[in-house]
Amino acid sequence: MKRFLKFLCMCLIMSMAESAHAALPTVKDTVIISAADRKDVTLAEMAENFVDYDVVFFGEFHDQDVLHELEYEMLQQLYAIHGDKLVLSLEMFEADNQFVLNEYLAGRITEEEFLAKSRPWPRYKTDYRQLVEFAKAHKLPVLASNIPRFLAAKLAKEGTLAAVAELDKQYLPVRTYAPAGKYKEKFAAYMTKGQTPMRIPQERIDQVFAAQCIKDDKMAESIFYYWQDNQDKVIFHINGCFHSDGHLGTVEKLEALNPALKVGVITPKDMPESIWKPMLMIKKTANILFIFQE
Repeated sequence: MKRFLKFLCMCLIMSMAESAHAALPTVKDTVIISAADRKDVTLAEMAENFVDYDVVFFGEFHDQDVLHELEYEMLQQLYAIHGDKLVLSLEMFEADNQFVLNEYLAGRITEEEFLAKSRPWPRYKTDYRQLVEFAKAHKLPVLASNIPRFLAAKLAKEGTLAAVAELDKQYLPVRTYAPAGKYKEKFAAYMTKGQTPMRIPQERIDQVFAAQCIKDDKMAESIFYYWQDNQDKVIFHINGCFHSDGHLGTVEKLEALNPALKVGVITPKDMPESIWKPMLMIKKTANILFIFQE
């Protein structure tokens, strides 16, 4: 039977100060609690629990600074365990920019040239640069795992990729599928609710979901095919938590490619008050609570 660890990072930003100008939470404010026994664990202990795993996912809320700091600390912890067997994989870079990313990691182009050619995310310098620079300094491979965004956008807009330029077909996943089930239900519920910034009409759900799934398929294949050729490696993949929460999305597609893979998932969740309020009686300085669950 396949074994896996699932880390649920139950995350809630809580104002612990009466002032409206209370400091934002930091990594030092983080409490990691085992859901199995409600005992505290450290980030290092959480990393140790992944020691035998092939792939570790860290799902993030893109706009939470403390999660980016925790990703960076987790990368360092995993490097301390695995050394040069560690590989970093990022949703934030796309497959058609793998060459320029490799050139930068090898020191053959400047950072300015790299950023000019690689379509970095707007918050790259504050959120992801430290990850790439750590990999560069320690000579770790970095996977530009995502599908080029213009291809996903084309699918979302037109509902087909039949007219994709021949040059761009190499960046498509070998197989893409958008099945009914929990992931689609979750996606539809989120994308059609009233307060969602990206709210879309119900009639467009199918093709926008297809665009979501093609990203999952591409990231899963990027990870799988790299691991298939480098089975001594451990891949640390970072993406938005929607892509990996509940072992759905990218994780589900990866596990379908190889059910024997040992895959761990870290994902942020809003905590119900019934859980975090009693904890605050003990940990009054906690701003963010992470729950580790097997």
